Amino acid sequence: MTGTPRRLWLTAGWLTIGYVVLTFVGAVFQPNVTLGDKQSHIVSGLVTSSMTKVFTGGYIEFIAGLIFLVAALLVAQLLRGAGDLGGWLSSCMTGAAIVYTAVGLATGSAAGAAALYNGHHGAPLAVVTTVNDIRNIGFTLSGGVAGVLMLAIAGAGQVTRLLPRWFVYAGYVVGIVLIVAVPAARAGAPQTLLWYAWLVALGVIALRVPRRKDVPVAALAPANA
Repeated sequence: MTGTPRRLWLTAGWLTIGYVVLTFVGAVFQPNVTLGDKQSHIVSGLVTSSMTKVFTGGYIEFIAGLIFLVAALLVAQLLRGAGDLGGWLSSCMTGAAIVYTAVGLATGSAAGAAALYNGHHGAPLAVVTTVNDIRNIGFTLSGGVAGVLMLAIAGAGQVTRLLPRWFVYAGYVVGIVLIVAVPAARAGAPQTLLWYAWLVALGVIALRVPRRKDVPVAALAPANA
């Protein structure tokens, strides 16, 4: 890991942690309307809530999504190993990061904003609920894509030996959990929290990359020069 440019690892670390922080900040402003919620909860979250407050939270999460994309693409580059296996794992990371961001922005930001806007402008509650359910299901499906990304990062970390062994094994376990848990749409919190905790750990590891030690010029000179 010492041969990798430290500034790029620091950038990846701060971006990854920043994504998690902004995601939770944005969630504070967002109504937690999930699949199968009571009608009264749906009305309070999508019809009578403050549009300004909820849209603010949505915009924060939108910025977080963009930061995640940049961070994930940088990690894919930093963990790119030599040979076909390294290239394949890097491609898996890149593709999963793009799909995860696209699903998050299309179903999370777009569908959520549409449900809120139409809920405040006279749309039938059934329509508002349906649009918001698209957001919820998209969020659940994105967990499976996050699992693929996690498995690819763990695999690349093992191949290149740039990530700690415990972190790699944790990535394998949690990545599989994220994929298997996709059908559990209404129980998405536990595995989602594991995903964010793993990302924070990745950010901390990136920030702790040691400085590259330059070899003194005198040490490179022949002994009898």
